[in-house]
Amino acid sequence: MNSELDAGLATETATSAESQPSGASGQTSQIGDPDLNALLAALEHQRISALAYFFWEQRGCPCGSPEEDWYRAEQEIRNG
Repeated sequence: MNSELDAGLATETATSAESQPSGASGQTSQIGDPDLNALLAALEHQRISALAYFFWEQRGCPCGSPEEDWYRAEQEIRNG
């Protein structure tokens, strides 16, 4: 993968982890503040979108298969 993208995602992950209370996992929880859950979901969507776009560009920007890149990005973001 592109080291520049890796560095950006690592920085974003580290920043996110620093802002969580101690003992909090990196996974989105459905318990707690609904506004926080909505924000976390929006941030995850943004990360998936950026990674899917990167994958699409790496494949040469083909027409007609955006879901391929989206599903790959979802798996990579959600499963580490």
